Parts: sequence; structure tokens; C-alpha cells
Amino acid sequence: MESLLDIIYVPLAWIFKLCYLLVNNYGLAILLFALIAKLLMLPLSIKGEKGRLKMQAVQPKMNALQQKYKGDTRNPKYSEELQQLYAEEGYNPMSGCLPTFIQLPVILGLWNAIRRPLTYILGLNKLTNFAIVNILHSNGVQKVIDALGKTDISDFDAVTKWLQTNEIRVAQFLNDPQIFETVKNGLEEYALKHPDSGFITEITTLNLKFLGFDLGMTPSEYIDEAGTIFVLAILFPIISGITSFLTSYLTQKINAMPTAEGQKTNMNLLLYTMPLLSVWLAFSFQTGVGVYWIASNILSIGQIFLLKAIVKPPKPAEKPKKEKKLNYNQIEKMKRIEQEQDKDGAIIVTEENTETK
Repeated sequence: MESLLDIIYVPLAWIFKLCYLLVNNYGLAILLFALIAKLLMLPLSIKGEKGRLKMQAVQPKMNALQQKYKGDTRNPKYSEELQQLYAEEGYNPMSGCLPTFIQLPVILGLWNAIRRPLTYILGLNKLTNFAIVNILHSNGVQKVIDALGKTDISDFDAVTKWLQTNEIRVAQFLNDPQIFETVKNGLEEYALKHPDSGFITEITTLNLKFLGFDLGMTPSEYIDEAGTIFVLAILFPIISGITSFLTSYLTQKINAMPTAEGQKTNMNLLLYTMPLLSVWLAFSFQTGVGVYWIASNILSIGQIFLLKAIVKPPKPAEKPKKEKKLNYNQIEKMKRIEQEQDKDGAIIVTEENTETK
């Protein structure tokens, strides 16, 4: 186990591997993986939404309390009354944040599984991956040499770190039959020279083709090959940015609640920075990462409407109805009606008595 996060990373990697084995296509596996991940995290999302709605219901009272202690929120009485308010309303301020914090390592785990197919789908270890990179480099595979840049090819730790974001790129190189045979023969030679080192010689290729694109290539590499920016691969970062903007916009629009001016500024900043970050990520990394980002955004949009349908806001406590005060004319009118009813009743009784006699 490399880190504590492997507790999350490894199970997610197994799920992704299962998705690939089911569909035998990296792009379809990413879509299926994104869907399963959303379903697995749905209970946390529901819990977070309930916490958000509870906070929305309590917010006016919190604002009133802040106004009461305006400029003096460090006053112990303010903290005491705030805690009393939480207790009365049954609200835990961490209830809305905790699910979000839990989801962060899960999202990183999903990202990690998609970017590292050599480790999580082919089941290769660090030593074998290091050897593959060295074989590619020593055989003059120019794309590998360019991608490595100034990375010291003899430094195990440096190459391992480079592979954390470039395994999918190396998997793409292995789809070339000639390169694949070269690497396979090279690994067998490594294993013969170092029989007790744990080299894995059984390697296979991955189907990285999806919608006519090689998911191991970046949009910038497509641009370099074509010599123009007008390539279809540029759609991945563009669609990624659009879907990211729609996710943020709909979240703010549907879940709108009264906020202070400073908070509005921060929300507007988030509305535009997240799409820009999404565009940069989809452009800088392999198109496989862009496919996941787009799929995740589209599923998030669907989740917004789903949560709106299944999680209802808490019902406000009913206020006691105030009795309406009657004016002089209304009181006199009611007296006249009562007198007429008494008079009619008296007449009916008299007639009945007369008939009996």
C-alpha cells in the first residue's frame, strides 16, 4: 500500500478494471465507470443536500442573530445563542460539509484509476513500468523522449512520478505492433538478467479508440500533428468547459438562497473559474481524461434535478393563528343575527305547543 488513500484508490481501480473487461473499450469503460461512481456517491450527495436545505431553513435566524451581535460576534453570548439555535433546530453545521470532504478523495481515486491503466488494468508493477519506459527510450521512440523532457531516465523515482500522469500515454504507444514486440522482448531480457526482481513479462494492449479518437493522445498533440488548431479533438476541452459551466450555473440557479454581497462575488467567481479549469485540464491531459470530465459533468447536471425531486425542504413550523379583532359594526351585526335566531326559535316552540293543546 503506497498511502492511506489506497484504501479508496484500489477498490475504485478494480471497479474500473471490471468496466473495461465488460466492454473492452477504454472510452465506454470511462462512461460506465463515471455512472457507477455517481451511483455509489449518491447517498453522500443526498445527505449533503439535506444538510444544505436545513442550513437554508436556519439561515434567516442565523442572520438575525448576527445582526443582534453585529460587530461583536466574538462575544461568548453570541456563540452560546448560536449553539442553542443549532440545538433547537436540530442542525449540525458539519452535516453539509462532511459529504463533500468525503467525496474529494473519491474523485481523486476516479481520476487516478483512469490515468493509470498500466497499473490498474494490466496489473503491472512499478519496476515493470519503469523498464517499459527505459525500453521505449533506448529504442528511440521519439514521442516518449519528447514527453519525458528533462526527466532523468535512470532515476527510478523520477520516472515513477512521471508515469503517474503518463501511463495512459505509454499504453497508447504499446498499440503500435512493432513497439509492442520490442517492449515484450525487452521485458523478457530484463527478467532473464534479474530473475528475482519481480519483472512482469505478460503484457497486453488496450483498446484506446473511442469515437475515432485515441484516448492516449492530448488535444495539443492532435494540433501538433495536424499543424492547425482546427481539429475535432479540440471539442473535448470546449465541451468540458460548457458542461462545467452548466453544472455550476444550474447548481446556483436551482439552489439559490439569500446570500451576502461578498458571498455572491465568491459564487460568481467560482461560476467562471471552474469552467476555465475544466478547459485547461481537458486540453493538457489525454483525451481519456476529457471524456471522463465531460461524462462526470453531464451526470452531475442530471443529479441536480434528481436531488431536487427526491429531497424536499423541511416544513416550516406553523405559526399560531391570531384571532381577528372585530370592529363595532361587526359586533352589532353579529348581535342582531343572534337575536333573530332566538326569535325564530321562540316562534317555532310556541306553534308546537299550540298544536299539542
